Amino acid sequence: MIRIPAAALALVLFVIPWTIAPTKPVAVAGGVALALAGVGIGGLWRAPLLASACVFLIEYAGALWLARAPVGVWGAVAFGLALLLLLASIELGHGGRRATIDTRVLRSQCAAWLGFTTATLGATLLGLSLASGLTASIPFTAAPFLAGLAVLGVLFALATIVKRPAR
Repeated sequence: MIRIPAAALALVLFVIPWTIAPTKPVAVAGGVALALAGVGIGGLWRAPLLASACVFLIEYAGALWLARAPVGVWGAVAFGLALLLLLASIELGHGGRRATIDTRVLRSQCAAWLGFTTATLGATLLGLSLASGLTASIPFTAAPFLAGLAVLGVLFALATIVKRPAR
């Protein structure tokens, strides 16, 4: 039951880069990613699906590079959410394998995904409005230094999350 939405999400992940740069390398990378996603979705296996997620991400970056297109916020948000929901749907399918899943569980999961999507879009819009207001006040020469500090902050947050003991 979870395989149909997962397959639709995999197709979305193929189409977004293809619309940016409809070239042969993008199509080949997308085909490889779709094949890996098909194996992962068919068997509810994590490893091929994680590999396909990596190839989809490389395909998206390659399409942006080939088209020399700037990163569009809405395309990036759609791509990121589709990738996240693809991985979450397979995790749900893998965890619920050989189990009877009630419709209440599916409704609850869909409501959680909808809430997460809404929160992500809200945070993106808030970040965009804050960033557009701050760009005029940051000197051009300080921008790389501030970007480096932001990267260090993200890495520190990820290290804290990874190092924290499981409960």
